[in-house]
Amino acid sequence: MTHDELRAVLPPYAAGELDEGPAEAVRSHLATGCPDCLGALFRLPVGRPRGRWDVSLPRAGWLAPATAVVLAVALATLVGWTIYDLRQREAERRAEGARAAARLVDAETARAEATARSDTLARALEAARAEAAEARAAAGVAAGERTRLETELAAAEARVGSLLRSIRRRDAEIDRLLGGAPERTLADLAAMPGLGVARLEPRASGAGRGHLLWHPARAAALLYVFGLPSARRAYRIELELDDGRVQPGPAFEPGPEGDAVLPIRLPVVGARLRGVTVVEEPGARPVLGAQLGAVPAGG
Repeated sequence: MTHDELRAVLPPYAAGELDEGPAEAVRSHLATGCPDCLGALFRLPVGRPRGRWDVSLPRAGWLAPATAVVLAVALATLVGWTIYDLRQREAERRAEGARAAARLVDAETARAEATARSDTLARALEAARAEAAEARAAAGVAAGERTRLETELAAAEARVGSLLRSIRRRDAEIDRLLGGAPERTLADLAAMPGLGVARLEPRASGAGRGHLLWHPARAAALLYVFGLPSARRAYRIELELDDGRVQPGPAFEPGPEGDAVLPIRLPVVGARLRGVTVVEEPGARPVLGAQLGAVPAGG
């Protein structure tokens, strides 16, 4: 219905003679605060006139206060919706900030571990090369012994190459995680208090290690594990809540080196989480676990 069509049906609307469908359209348009239509409506008599010629008009001084009241109500409604929209956007920004902070902490932890392993492997490679050089320089070493040493060196270099390729894949994953957040956002997240990091302790021999990143005000967490036995094995998360219930979490399979990064959607906010256990399937055998306090320091 156009603006002119609405103006045409204002008289029957004021007299109460308009059908419900068109009347609802008129009410919706008047709720937007249109001053022309509101002024025209207030100049019309309300209800059916008592006689054909007995039609009284409102007093001239009554229109301005009524228009001011309607405009004030419309303005208050607009301000209310604006405040609600701003609060929704702020909540979304904080949620995205918590997720980026979790990714940042995990990426930095993985980078430090990869750097340490890379230094160890580089020293091992240098030692293997030095040993091979000494073996070649020894004039009295038999040809068979030299062949054996060269074979061991080649095997060692192949193992080192495989490990270095694994480290490069992990570095690429770290760069991908870090590349998802702008520099300023990362700086803000690093200063954000309340993020908790819990160490996952082994519950069985050879069970690997890991960490859980969580926030007391968020219903999400991030699990990072490494060193798990991965050959054809599946694992599952169990969540212990503050009321004593144990909720099943997502299942996962680790990578070739027994590592995995797993986002977890919690059934409650992090402040109500009391423990996390990684169990091996089938049989639900615990392999890793952590107990959480009520709220981390600074939360």
